[in-house]
Amino acid sequence: MAFSFAQFYRSRTVRNIATFAGGNVLASVFGIIGGLVQAHFVGPEEMGVFRMFTVVTGYLSFLHLGVFDGLLRDISVQAGRGNRTHAERVAGACLSYIVFISALCTTLFISFAIWAACHHKWMYFWGWLASVPVIIMSCYGTQYLVATYRTGDQFVRLARASVIQSVVGLLIVPLLPIMGYYGACLRAGVSAGVNVCYLHIWRPLRMRPRLDWHDFYHVIRLGFRLSVIGFLWNSLWTSVEGTLILGWYGTKALGLYGVACVIRTVGAQFALSMNQVMGIKIYEQHGRTGKAMDSVRLTAKPMICALVGSVVLMGGGWLLAPWAIRLIMPAYIDATRMTQLMLPMVAITVLQLPITILWATARVMDCFISIAGGFAVFVVCAFCLKTSNMGADGVIVGSIVGHAAAVLLTYFFIFRLVCNEKQTASAVILRVEPNVAK
Repeated sequence: MAFSFAQFYRSRTVRNIATFAGGNVLASVFGIIGGLVQAHFVGPEEMGVFRMFTVVTGYLSFLHLGVFDGLLRDISVQAGRGNRTHAERVAGACLSYIVFISALCTTLFISFAIWAACHHKWMYFWGWLASVPVIIMSCYGTQYLVATYRTGDQFVRLARASVIQSVVGLLIVPLLPIMGYYGACLRAGVSAGVNVCYLHIWRPLRMRPRLDWHDFYHVIRLGFRLSVIGFLWNSLWTSVEGTLILGWYGTKALGLYGVACVIRTVGAQFALSMNQVMGIKIYEQHGRTGKAMDSVRLTAKPMICALVGSVVLMGGGWLLAPWAIRLIMPAYIDATRMTQLMLPMVAITVLQLPITILWATARVMDCFISIAGGFAVFVVCAFCLKTSNMGADGVIVGSIVGHAAAVLLTYFFIFRLVCNEKQTASAVILRVEPNVAK
């Protein structure tokens, strides 16, 4: 079938992606403005201390035990099958556990804050205190509420929540010249709190927590295995990056890494938006047909278009990064090369979309081998490059190589899956034809 640009732009899926991505890009613009101003008034050493709490939060994100992955897949697949009443029942069962771990993490962080205050470590006191709304946003907002936002209109609300969070963070920026590091803590805590409050107010599924082990187990039975993969690929991977840089090169290097991560996150935002919208479509497509090749066809055109845009974005970012860092935050001039080396993650994030096909088809072991193999490549490369003169940049290079390896392994397993489906279909035809002849 010939490709029609008019039909492509009239597509509801494309409009959803454009709206969702546009809102996230706008939020990213506000976020990067606030981040750059923050970097101007908070030095690398202080930023390194601030980044330590993000590393801890990343490790704790595993406590959701697969609620996000299981709930996201279950709601989407059941919607594709027309069974919409299933969502409210399992979401209520999962909510009780999410409330429990949110309360547990909040108590833990407040305890750390009290300990820091007793030892007069005020930077750590405010850091732990600011991390309380951040961990609540991670557990309740990101790991639960976001999984319940599924339709096009709900994606618009998700984008709106990101915009509001960034605007609130931007409004706190004028306090940074006065408060410095403590203003950064205030900005992180307040903006995270506003985000989770907005998601809660506009939540699509409104129910109270309910204790139902059967429905909860139904979600985490597959979700836990998928969450191990997601945790390994996202939170753990990023936290290990930060841990290696902190352990090998110190707090200042971690601060430089934190600024580079802001640029990486902004650059990959469009790809993440597309992946989230298209991921839902892949789950629904699998619920309708159960064929991997149909999902491959669904993802091909959006992924190619996004890949072209990511290459343009990477080229512009590579040229502008030295000038922008020198002009806006000269204290972070040493982060220039690290920022440039992170730019390929924009294209790699786009290329990560097809792994959702393996998730939708419950090819858990294939997913795990792909991500674990990439993670192993990352760690090995990082340790090998430690002896070079690259410094903290070696950790970033190792991470990029590891992500690329994970994508290649993913494509191998998808190709094998499609070939197996074709062989199965051919075998069925061969069995039917003799019977028809008789």
